[in-house]
Amino acid sequence: MKKSIYTILSAALFLFSCGEENREIIVPTLDTSSKHLQVAIYSAPDVYEEGFNHHTQQVEQIKLSYNRQVFVDLDAVSETKEATTLGVHYNDDAYVKLDVWDIDKDHATGVDGWDIVLSPYNGRTDNGSGTLVPYSLTGALTNKGNVTALRINKSEVESNGDTFISYDAINYENASRLELSSEVDAVGSDWKQLDFATFTYKIVEDQYYIIKTTEGVFFKLAFTSFYNDDLEKGHPALQFQRLIKEE
Repeated sequence: MKKSIYTILSAALFLFSCGEENREIIVPTLDTSSKHLQVAIYSAPDVYEEGFNHHTQQVEQIKLSYNRQVFVDLDAVSETKEATTLGVHYNDDAYVKLDVWDIDKDHATGVDGWDIVLSPYNGRTDNGSGTLVPYSLTGALTNKGNVTALRINKSEVESNGDTFISYDAINYENASRLELSSEVDAVGSDWKQLDFATFTYKIVEDQYYIIKTTEGVFFKLAFTSFYNDDLEKGHPALQFQRLIKEE
């Protein structure tokens, strides 16, 4: 696991102090601007596999839909890049079948430093009676054992008698007082809802997430879309921003 960014800065200051007295000390400035990211999950590029087409009743090359997962390293964000991402196709050796019901499949190895993965996965959904059942979902899972997260939903917050702090207003002090969840689906898929009138997914309003990354840094993150410019689903877009403690 990567060292805390604060540990790295402290070590850098110590080393500088041991050098020449007149040496200029340069401390890197952490980027705290808002960043945006959109990734392709379903097909980028298209992937085909030989299979039986029930419409033509022939064996042929069939286009796969759920074929890509994208690992995101939020800690890598800087003034010149949004974040570090790694896309893995279903037929790559690094592809992981994510399953929150199976403790051996709910996390990925071999991808250093990632914080969340955007992917299809076997998740948990309410069957209508309050019982969680397995269901194929598309959303975000966190790096197991290294990342924690919490959903902030206005309706839920206010129903508990608490004051909702908007995405724009929340700061490090607010986030550091929250009890984050270590569940890998703490972000999950409920940032979007299916509109049965149009059969399109809508982003849930007044909802965002607080994430504590592998480096122990707080981020606020909100999803903004599930479609690309061509109105193709499976292209989640999100905005996120590093939260820094005020001195």
